Order: sequence, then structure tokens, then C-alpha cells
Amino acid sequence: MSTGSTDIRERISAAWGAAWQRGEVDALDTVLAADYRRHGRTAQGTADLKANITACRAGFPDLVTEIEDCVVEGDRVATRWVSRGTHTGRLMDVPPTGRTVTVSGATFSRIEDGMVAEEWVTWDPRQLLTALGIIPLDSARAEAPAGAGAQGRHARSAVAS
Repeated sequence: MSTGSTDIRERISAAWGAAWQRGEVDALDTVLAADYRRHGRTAQGTADLKANITACRAGFPDLVTEIEDCVVEGDRVATRWVSRGTHTGRLMDVPPTGRTVTVSGATFSRIEDGMVAEEWVTWDPRQLLTALGIIPLDSARAEAPAGAGAQGRHARSAVAS
């Protein structure tokens, strides 16, 4: 493991912890490039990501997102994470349900000049909707892609994008 890979791993972990655990979204400025792009259901820039985190934390004030694995290889970083929180605040148009939810996902990053230039995020938003009782479990199971395994079929939730 090189010093550079240790540095980016530690910087990502510190920035994610500050942003997702404590709502200190400006900590992301220490790791995101000026022209950062996040690819998911929609493309986002830094301001969009910060707003997303702020909205998520409003819905889940006790939100904790832990990095379970972070692998650095060259200019690429693969991060596997899990988020947990209790839905005690409004999330988009959904009033608080009081339900505790857990979701896992992965983020794949491209590093340029020591900063995260791009990220690709994968998680299943149907898990969040199922855990909050917005869609029934049977609906989520029916929509799970073939070969999705237990994670695609069970009512785990998603609180991060």
C-alpha cells in the first residue's frame, strides 16, 4: 500500500464522517475536485451532493454512515458503506415514520490530482421505500432483478445516495 493510497483513504473517511455523521458538509471540499461529478440516478455536483446529505440528515437526524471497505488501486477507489438511521424528520414528501432503517451501497471514485473528480454510486432506493412502508415488501421482491440475491429481495433500507 502506498502513502498516496493511505492518504486518499484517510481523507475520504474523514470527509465522509464529518459530512454524513455530523452534517459538516463543507468537509467534502477537502476531497472533492472543483469540477466534481457524482453519477447515480442523476448527475450531481458538489452543491447537489451537499444538499442531498443535508436533506437526508433532516429526515434521519441520527444518521450514521460507516465505511466498511475502502480499496485504492491507482487512480480508483472502491468504497463499500452502510448507513443506519431513524426516520424522525421529514424526508422529501414523506412525514416521519419513526422507523429505523439500514442500507448498504458502494461508491466508485476516480482520483485526479489527489482529489475525487468523479464518483459512481450504487444502492437500491426500493429498500428505503420498503423499510419506510411506502411500498410493500412483496412489491420490492417482485421488482428485484433475477440473481439479486438476498439483498435485492429483503426489506433493508437505503438512506444515502
